[in-house]
Amino acid sequence: MWVRDALPNALPPVRAVLFGYNTTLAGSNSFKSVAHLASSLSDTLKASGFGTPASKPLIFLAHSLGGIIVKEALAASASSDSRRPILQQTAGAVFFGAPTRGMETQALVTMVSGQPNAGLIRDLAIRSEYLRCLEDRFFDVATEGRMKLFWAFETKTSPTVAVSATTHWLRFARQADFL
Repeated sequence: MWVRDALPNALPPVRAVLFGYNTTLAGSNSFKSVAHLASSLSDTLKASGFGTPASKPLIFLAHSLGGIIVKEALAASASSDSRRPILQQTAGAVFFGAPTRGMETQALVTMVSGQPNAGLIRDLAIRSEYLRCLEDRFFDVATEGRMKLFWAFETKTSPTVAVSATTHWLRFARQADFL
């Protein structure tokens, strides 16, 4: 886990906070939506001291569903007095393979049929009304806060990464003026 293990050594002043969530699909009895997961992210950030006047700017690194959760957390923060400081301290984000425009969910729908988490999968589908509305809400808060946002995704299959992800992140962060 390069964010936890290598990034703090490469950038001592950076404080890395990992946020995990259960995404088990088959046999799940979870009814959590993206909004539930995003609220949990915001609560974790607040409990970790972010959103206080002394806290440093936030830069999110989000992969796949994590990108949707970050967008929801920031969009929801705009209408919450207690969470707005987190939004105001967000300098930017890098989204790795986040399904911003949805994803093919047919196989997943079959897997979660009749389960409480079926709504989560439905919200991630291509042409999802939820994702369309989230994009509008997120665009409003991102442009208001003048965040620097980047999306990274593959356009063809690739072999396992052989070069340190930390090296690439540092180069990218410096070029993007995050550091």
